Amino acid sequence: MMNKRIFKAKRVANADVSGWLDDHAVIVEDGVITAVEPSSNVSSARDSYEIFDLGDVSLLPGLIDAHSHMHCSATYDAQSLALSENDQQLTIRATNNMRKAVLAGTTTIRDLGSRNEVAFTVRQMINDRHVPGPRLLLAGTPITITAGHCWFFGTEADTEAQVRTAVRTQVKLGANVIKMMATGGMFTPTANPRTPQYSVEVMKAAVEEAHRMNVPIVTHTLSAQGVRNVVEAGVDQLIHARWYHADPNKGLDYTPDTVKKMVDQGQWVDPTIGHHLLGVEAKQRGEVGPMDPHWAVSFKVVPEEEHLDKLTKMHDAGVRFTTGLDMGMAYGTHDRSAANAWAFVESLGWSNWKAINASTAGTAEALGLVKQVGSIQEGMIADLAAFAGDPAQNIRDMDQASTVVQSGRLLKLSDTVLV
Repeated sequence: MMNKRIFKAKRVANADVSGWLDDHAVIVEDGVITAVEPSSNVSSARDSYEIFDLGDVSLLPGLIDAHSHMHCSATYDAQSLALSENDQQLTIRATNNMRKAVLAGTTTIRDLGSRNEVAFTVRQMINDRHVPGPRLLLAGTPITITAGHCWFFGTEADTEAQVRTAVRTQVKLGANVIKMMATGGMFTPTANPRTPQYSVEVMKAAVEEAHRMNVPIVTHTLSAQGVRNVVEAGVDQLIHARWYHADPNKGLDYTPDTVKKMVDQGQWVDPTIGHHLLGVEAKQRGEVGPMDPHWAVSFKVVPEEEHLDKLTKMHDAGVRFTTGLDMGMAYGTHDRSAANAWAFVESLGWSNWKAINASTAGTAEALGLVKQVGSIQEGMIADLAAFAGDPAQNIRDMDQASTVVQSGRLLKLSDTVLV
């Protein structure tokens, strides 16, 4: 029997996710949007449809987040927990985190680093509808050097041959994307965020292997030389894209020519600034802070404004940004993906609609899903998230969704959880 539902709202995002359609209805049949019409066109005579009048809400496509670590705790001690907990503990946390994410309105997530034994199991359980959660694109374990960034839930691979094997293994397990740690990171004392972990030649080998199997490859990249390396290697997307100088006594080492090449090659960037915003607010509330600054950056602490200035220069040059909360790292709780949009508006000065679009259709394009999700129009999968207020006027109205629909399945209705 066909599942038919109609969702009415005072404000419905238009097909371009650039403005509102006033008093419209979204018609859904078997999980697919079949029409978007004025609510006045929808009569109560449609007996075969369930009609949900959501009232004075803003109905958006389900949010999309391009950067999660599903089994990490998002607490100040996230690192020690990731090191100490077993797969069963991490799987339970990941299941709960993904439930929180989808009930907040994030209906698609790209997970860029979780243990294989956890990530692929959780995705299967969500797909089989044993537990609620978002549509998941998975990297599984990130590829890193021995003792490199996130080695404790990564695949350690040093040589070109080992890296090729690691890439092939992840795809064999069902990875939708490859994640490599091109530089060290803040989360790992034995890594150095200011220096590359892999040569250009090894990165090119990883890109070749991933693309041979039609799988994109993204890289965690914090140092200027790391950025230059991955741009030359031709990775698909850069995560963080910070410009730390190799010398720990110096600040940043930004090179505009590298950015121009990035634009020419169509390489997207996930700037992960929403995560920083949540951290600042947590500290203002007096919450326990994260681990001490990494030794490689504590010599010369770079103010956040300098990082934001470089991100603005990159964007002005034509680099496109995805969302990406870095869920699971300290303060980046899995139910706050909307903070990506807040940060685009409050930290980078974007318009509200530009930030909303990046959180939906824009990131759907970056993930290769723009023909399936990210907008409310005929033929798209029915992923919907309703928010009280008007995020086009106040971006912080986009936070915890009151109603969530995923693939036509009603998970939450007017703040009542149904799963």
